[in-house]
Amino acid sequence: MNSIITERLILRPLTISDVDDFFLMNNNPNVNAYLRNPITTKAEAKQYIQKIISEYERNNIARFGVILKATNRLIGFSGLKYRNTLENNHIDFYDLGYRFSEKQWRKGFATEAALAWLDYGFNTMQLSKIHACAVRDNIASNSVLKKIGFTFMNQYSVNNELHNWYTIKKQNFKP
Repeated sequence: MNSIITERLILRPLTISDVDDFFLMNNNPNVNAYLRNPITTKAEAKQYIQKIISEYERNNIARFGVILKATNRLIGFSGLKYRNTLENNHIDFYDLGYRFSEKQWRKGFATEAALAWLDYGFNTMQLSKIHACAVRDNIASNSVLKKIGFTFMNQYSVNNELHNWYTIKKQNFKP
């Protein structure tokens, strides 16, 4: 899969050469606050990128690196992921996810990248719906999902932490 270009961003497959910037983004307790498996070492960052590369090869889709055009630097990752493991009583679905360096929060990058992925999912992949989840207490992530048109469906628990489950259908997507 090739890159997706937005007004301010380049969304492209992650590579092992991204490990330093990927680790810098993740080596922050505020970024890790709502993650199930925080990345705390460069070795974990490399392993995570290798897992994403394997997902590209296996599923032809996965999270992409988010590059800020103005600096040509990795500032986060975002994308669709095919999930074939059970989550909130769902299996075999696509979900939208994103994570950004704390310095890039509140600049609209998560929204910009997410809208590009919804457009790709609905218009290129021809998906009929896309799911997303966010830890209940992660106000910023929940706000992005609502802002771009996701509908809250229910709450469920993972590792004793409440998560909000969202869905957006193709007919409800407004780019």
